[in-house]
Amino acid sequence: MKKRISENIKLFLYPALFYALNLVSNWWTRLEVYGEENLKDIAGGKPALFAVWHGKLWIPVFYFRGQNYLALASPSRDGEYISRVLQKYGYKLVRGSSSRGGGSALLSLVRLIRKGESVFITPDGPTGPIHKVKPGIVYLQEKTGAPIIPVGVAIKRKKIFGSWDRLNFPLPGTRAALVIGQQLYLPVDSSRKERALILEEAMSRVEEKAAELL
Repeated sequence: MKKRISENIKLFLYPALFYALNLVSNWWTRLEVYGEENLKDIAGGKPALFAVWHGKLWIPVFYFRGQNYLALASPSRDGEYISRVLQKYGYKLVRGSSSRGGGSALLSLVRLIRKGESVFITPDGPTGPIHKVKPGIVYLQEKTGAPIIPVGVAIKRKKIFGSWDRLNFPLPGTRAALVIGQQLYLPVDSSRKERALILEEAMSRVEEKAAELL
């Protein structure tokens, strides 16, 4: 009974604290955004697959809020915390992971993307390895034809946590750059492994561009 009460308190408290901290830290960050012209078709209702490294989510989650984008969240307890935060920002959740319910979650995403929904994906999530594209996003483009939009982030002054994804947290008053890359269509005549490597290179380019802009 006590354990259940403790878990319920955590389910209420942790997402509320995370949400408040994300709001405040993004308000104090001086963000410069580049490549918004690459969203022109998306604003007109064309679906897209937004790709952001797991450890760089802190700023993009806030920047892309209120767009009713889909997001894939792990069915784990930590995934539940994140889901509640994302819902506060207006994201629509599909629950699943590479190890638990991943197949059904991907099928749900394919169906929704075909209906015109855009989705926010961390290609190296939820457990890594860091900056290595897993096959999920490649499969989604293969089945839907939606373009991938790589998103890069660089933060001038930051705290890097010791988690597997090396989460980047902006320190007060810092500058940051967010780069929205060009729409990417992976070559269908290549293997999924080869397409994953092409996406990794595209992700590296937008990350490098963001760092240069600072």
